[in-house]
Amino acid sequence: MPTPTLYGIRTITEQSLLALFSSYSTSLAGVQIHAGQTEEIRSVPIIILHAESANAHRDLGAFWLGNFEITVKIYIYSSADDNTLSQHRERVETVQGIMQDLDGIKSSWTQGTLYASWMNSDDEGVADRRFGNVLSYTLVAVYPPTA
Repeated sequence: MPTPTLYGIRTITEQSLLALFSSYSTSLAGVQIHAGQTEEIRSVPIIILHAESANAHRDLGAFWLGNFEITVKIYIYSSADDNTLSQHRERVETVQGIMQDLDGIKSSWTQGTLYASWMNSDDEGVADRRFGNVLSYTLVAVYPPTA
């Protein structure tokens, strides 16, 4: 079996979450889903899956061996002109439900291994006629073993 192309852990994270979220197309019908920073034209409603940072796992000290703590921010925006606040909050709850499915995230992981995922925060606001939430998660993952 050929060795897969190894991407940065942030790219692996974003692509894995994008694959997972794409499998929920009926639950998120009509919502654009983007991974990370892109040049694509964006409009609301939208979900942006952004692996903001990746750091060596702190509990493993100098011998972290490719284990990472990844900070993922999920941005959820809805138009206040086209959606009600309750519709927006239902989207947020759907995203939270997807992210609580650790087995689903693990099965969608494209390279290496995902060990854990937990939620850190849920921040909400409204601006420019948009409802918005930013969900913050920590994921713990490791690169695939080298051949």
